[in-house]
Amino acid sequence: MTKAIVISIDGFAGFYWGDPRARIPTLRRLAERGVVASRMEAVFPSTTWPTHVSLVTGVRPERHGVAGNHILNRQTGRVEDLTGDPIHDASALLRVPTICDRAHEAGLKTAAVDWPATRHATSLDWNLPFFKDQHVFESQTAPHVWAELGALGFPMDRQGEWAQLPKRFMKDAMVADVAMHVLARHAPDLLLVHFLSTDSLQHLYGPRSPEAYWAIEYVDDRIGRLLASLAGALDRDTVIFVVSDHGFLPAAHSIRPNVRLRQLGLLRADGHGGIERAEARVVMNHGAAYLYVRDPANAAAMARHLVSELAPLPGVSQVWTPEAYGALGLPTPEANPHAGDLLLEAAPGYSFVDDADGDALLGPPKYLGTHGQLPTHADNAAFFLAAGAGIRRGSALPAITSRDVAPTLAHLLHVPMPDVEGRVLAEALD
Repeated sequence: MTKAIVISIDGFAGFYWGDPRARIPTLRRLAERGVVASRMEAVFPSTTWPTHVSLVTGVRPERHGVAGNHILNRQTGRVEDLTGDPIHDASALLRVPTICDRAHEAGLKTAAVDWPATRHATSLDWNLPFFKDQHVFESQTAPHVWAELGALGFPMDRQGEWAQLPKRFMKDAMVADVAMHVLARHAPDLLLVHFLSTDSLQHLYGPRSPEAYWAIEYVDDRIGRLLASLAGALDRDTVIFVVSDHGFLPAAHSIRPNVRLRQLGLLRADGHGGIERAEARVVMNHGAAYLYVRDPANAAAMARHLVSELAPLPGVSQVWTPEAYGALGLPTPEANPHAGDLLLEAAPGYSFVDDADGDALLGPPKYLGTHGQLPTHADNAAFFLAAGAGIRRGSALPAITSRDVAPTLAHLLHVPMPDVEGRVLAEALD
């Protein structure tokens, strides 16, 4: 019986694989006994929640339902940051089954550590989700998981603090230790593990920065410790997938489309950096952004009118109306209210912010690194490596998509995964 471990290195761009400055001895040793794809194309927007859900469902956001990291709740008028699952359970976000659902239905044991969009996921037998707030950690983690980790001496009172951008390397150390504990005590047939500091330090300092290389080496070492704990299982019955969710682009400027909407009289700033009223507003997703119109009866007409106002903004590369969403793999707002009435993309070197104050349409970057743009950008390619039971040794794969991960896992685990967009990577298999 094959067991599977999926390790996600958030923001580990495909270009690092060929970069001699990237010190990743664990991954390079693993690749010698497995396969590496020349490129893995993620989904759009190429942000953490949509991309990770595609990895485990085998479909794009149009079908799985997670349209971005940040969305507008059309009923409350409030922007919701989905990252860290502060509001919604997995059942409220996901519209199709995951590989964990399929494995659980087949009687396999499943577990996850820090994996996105898994709050109260009923198909996970053991789960420590990625939350960013201490109260959410304490109130939404399963009590038996919280008690178990606390009894082992893990610093459960520091989870919210360690989940913040500058300290996520501390959380990553704990993620590795928790994953080793879960493997030893619970022996899941499928384990999902998510490391975050590679993404965090690239946001703060930019891709290919000294800090980025340090984070990559640090996570590679954590993975090395995790793999060492398997004690030869790769040669017997365990397969390892190492993946990422998107690449990374440098950012030198922030695009401020809500300033233009305020100048048009469509929203009012609250004087404290927020927005208190809006007939239309933009919600950033780093290198992508959604425009939402408040009045559903007038949404399509207003959105079409605003194309001519938003497309010329400096740094905006493309604007799409919902008629084009299907080709992008996205739901229309009629099918899923989380999707906006327009979709904007930032050119390389730019990212979006929600700011509405002042008159500058372009500002300094909030972060020096970004993602979210179309996954076809050269530096926005994700990463895929597989090794262990059932995997061909020493092969190079052609370009693949992130939707291929779930059906390939399902094949190795001998569970059904019907009606997906991805394919089984037969060329990677023994």
